[in-house]
Amino acid sequence: MQFLILGGGAVTTEYYLTALRIMGRLADAIVVDPDAASLKEQHPEFLEADFRTQDYKTFLENLPSAGAGRSEGIIVALPNHLHVDAVRGALNSGRDVLCEKPLALLAADVSKLRAIASEKARLLKVAMSRRYLPALMLARDIVANEEMGTVQSIEAQDCAPFGWRPRSFSFFAPEAGGVLADMGVHYLDYVATLVGGLTPISYDDDAKGGNESSVEYALRAGDIPVHVRLSRIHQSGAHIKIKCARGEITVDKTNESEILVKPLRASARRVSAETAFERPEWPNEFHGGFCQMLADFEAEVLGETTRIADAADAEKTVALIEWAYERRRQNASRTYMRAEGGGRDKALVTGGTGFIGGRLLERLSTQPLDIRLAARSPANCANAARFPVAIEPTDLLDFNSVRRAVAGARFVYHLAYGNAGRDAARVTIEGTKNVVEAAIAEGAECVLVLSTMYVFGFPQGQGTIDESFPYRPYGGEYGESKAAMEKWCLARARTSLPTRIVILNPTCVFGPGGGAYTRLPIDLAAQGQFCWIDEGSGSCNYNYVENLIDAILAAVATPQAHGERFIINDGVATWREVIGPFVDPIARQIPSYSPEELKKLPRFGGRFRATDLLSATMSAPEVRNVVKRSAFARKAFAFYNRINPKAPMGAGPVGPVIPQEITSDPPDWLGPLYGPARAEFSSAKAEKVFGWRPRISLKDAQAETIRWLVENGRLPSSAARECN
Repeated sequence: MQFLILGGGAVTTEYYLTALRIMGRLADAIVVDPDAASLKEQHPEFLEADFRTQDYKTFLENLPSAGAGRSEGIIVALPNHLHVDAVRGALNSGRDVLCEKPLALLAADVSKLRAIASEKARLLKVAMSRRYLPALMLARDIVANEEMGTVQSIEAQDCAPFGWRPRSFSFFAPEAGGVLADMGVHYLDYVATLVGGLTPISYDDDAKGGNESSVEYALRAGDIPVHVRLSRIHQSGAHIKIKCARGEITVDKTNESEILVKPLRASARRVSAETAFERPEWPNEFHGGFCQMLADFEAEVLGETTRIADAADAEKTVALIEWAYERRRQNASRTYMRAEGGGRDKALVTGGTGFIGGRLLERLSTQPLDIRLAARSPANCANAARFPVAIEPTDLLDFNSVRRAVAGARFVYHLAYGNAGRDAARVTIEGTKNVVEAAIAEGAECVLVLSTMYVFGFPQGQGTIDESFPYRPYGGEYGESKAAMEKWCLARARTSLPTRIVILNPTCVFGPGGGAYTRLPIDLAAQGQFCWIDEGSGSCNYNYVENLIDAILAAVATPQAHGERFIINDGVATWREVIGPFVDPIARQIPSYSPEELKKLPRFGGRFRATDLLSATMSAPEVRNVVKRSAFARKAFAFYNRINPKAPMGAGPVGPVIPQEITSDPPDWLGPLYGPARAEFSSAKAEKVFGWRPRISLKDAQAETIRWLVENGRLPSSAARECN
């Protein structure tokens, strides 16, 4: 068979072409994509494949009628919302079709495609690739043979960041569906292969006018309760737990070829799938599963029966997704509704994929606005896509790209900055210039620029710090580039009218979703690498994220704020008072060092241990997402799970949340980050000019943050009870 692959995105390059290379079949592949020439340059390892630079519609329209010679199977690997049209065209061309999941998002569309396949006497199969994971196949065999007795309940959880990065913003199109359509379809299909047809009971998700990123779905298979929990933005781990009459089977997503079996009143044991596929050279992991799925597709064309999913399976699963989405529509609050029609003010947000930007999008979504999000890459858009926003691909270093994004916006909220790479400072400085100049050129009413308190440094012994203090940037390139950007904005504001320019200088921003002052100390404490500096007695000028959003919205609405900068600070307390409630629940003993003592500590934490290296590697999401594509790395992490069962790597970004003693030395940069400085910042100017004062108290802000940390698996549930 020759494989005609429609779409050259991540699933094609990372899975289909990789599988065909393993099978020695790359020469049998034709990849059709409008940017196929670029794809070929990016992936020299797939040069044996035939890359066609063409859109799928034109390609299908020009396909000759299927002949009696070599068979051709069409693989539809396009964005979700194009599946129905592409499959229809592929079937009408007289070819057998294997479509990526979901086949459609409406059961009626699946039914129509089934009818076309029947009329054309062609196969229509669905790439439910997780049916082919060795661990899941092994668990299914144990259930089918009733080795652990009858199934009593099933819990499927997948709460982890993307294992691969989408390359197209169409992945987040409103019509493409969210995490339920993307990942949930796999779990609904797999559970049905275990226990039969499912009946929906209740459904809830976090969509606020956009596509969901987190889901809670309760179903039943006869008398068997099934609970599905999914999230692209939470990090509490990924597993399937199958409780049976005589024990429990656990499949950890990080281990693709092994399961944990816990019989009642007997020792737990790990069971491996040694030869999961028909060819021993195919790896016992996800890529091997794609090899087997492609082989099964060919076998079905020849009239054999395999485990590959068909359209009838898809119709049942799609009906469950359709029921869930319809229930959401019925219960949806009018607070978050995608804009319809014209006549509404437009707002542009840069940096909306970040912590503060995400909270700003949520608040803007409650206002009668058409919201546009300028984003460089689709990789981090999962949270932003929850809201009724239009995503505009934007390169901040390209003025024309920025101007296209700004066009028509009344308000521009510029939160983006360079946070990595050799162009970080340029993105902060030149990118801001482009945004401001584009806003002026397009006649925007106001552009708000988010800066930082770091531009002032931490002058001590000079009284309360206010906006009159000179620039003394702190934090290296970050502080210096922010200061340079800010100076330029203030100078440009003298000639920018009628476009107003406002700058805000928030202090240490914390809250749900936060990093440096929320998750970071917890992650370090969980690994035994956190310490206090001078007993945590230094001054923390803190700013709860919702209070900062209040300030952003107030500043934009105040003409008198033009050409000014404003410190936004809730108050000042010690570091122990502010972040102590976050780290105390997971660390029995936290040492304290002076800045000098911290610098003198050895930086290696004792003798080298391979498990330490694996743990450190798995604690970095960006590293995990790369190395998990390596078969060697997957085996290494599976080995870590076996030798360290009390800290399964699937439990979260840094292992499970359990109290720990200090096991290695704290990093020396904790001194500057949570140091002993006694500076105090004033927000008096913000209160005077646009009436801002912190609305949410420190105690209430900490309680809300702790609840979020518990929900995300970073703190034990007892922490939430203690803060109430």
